[in-house]
Amino acid sequence: MKLFYSPFHTFVHKVLVTAHECGLWDEIDFIATFPFKNLDGEDQGEAYSIAAINPLSKVPTLATDAGQVIFGSQAVCEYLDANSKARRMYPPAGPARWDAVTRLATADTIFEGTVQMVAEQWQEPEQWNMTVFERMWPKFIRALDWFDSEAAKGWDDFDVGHAAMLHAISYLGFRAEFYEAKDPIHPNFNWRDGRPALSAWFDEAVERPSVRSHFNKDFSGDTSAERLQAAVQDVLVMQKAGSA
Repeated sequence: MKLFYSPFHTFVHKVLVTAHECGLWDEIDFIATFPFKNLDGEDQGEAYSIAAINPLSKVPTLATDAGQVIFGSQAVCEYLDANSKARRMYPPAGPARWDAVTRLATADTIFEGTVQMVAEQWQEPEQWNMTVFERMWPKFIRALDWFDSEAAKGWDDFDVGHAAMLHAISYLGFRAEFYEAKDPIHPNFNWRDGRPALSAWFDEAVERPSVRSHFNKDFSGDTSAERLQAAVQDVLVMQKAGSA
């Protein structure tokens, strides 16, 4: 399998956690993908495009050995879980599953909203759309408070919803590294403040081998556009062979 993803490991990737938990880590070829790459002031986004296999040209994107392309992190996680050789990340149908996928959806909304705020702050402050920040922050705070109340009840297992929580919380926590400007509404926001149960759970969860496999570890593979485009061509060849 080939996994096209952004190799920034200063936050937790739920797809990587899921791959590791499902015992598929060693079966994946990790392809560094930079949709917004900029080198020496020149936009390199097109060189890192995967539009030939994913019309959205977004990560993560997974290509199976048969050339089938699956994109969207939730879809990729579900595929990995369905092909697990170890533990399952999606509980069986029932209350535990609906709880897990609800936390998954909530965490993904936080992550996607944080990405919007980061992208907004790539512009000059006078160009910021303040509605983005005003709309997102109340949702983030309510969701984090809910996570804290759920963590206080205790969890018996680790599931895809937890992986998504690690993803969203870690990204929200280090978002300032993406821009020099301070957040216009919460310039010094710390998600841990007033959330002791969530904070304690997070500190324990990041010690899992599936998280330590990549979190805060530099990507060690080839990050060139040539490597990425060669992988894209490999997928296209597999697709052509499969349709012959």
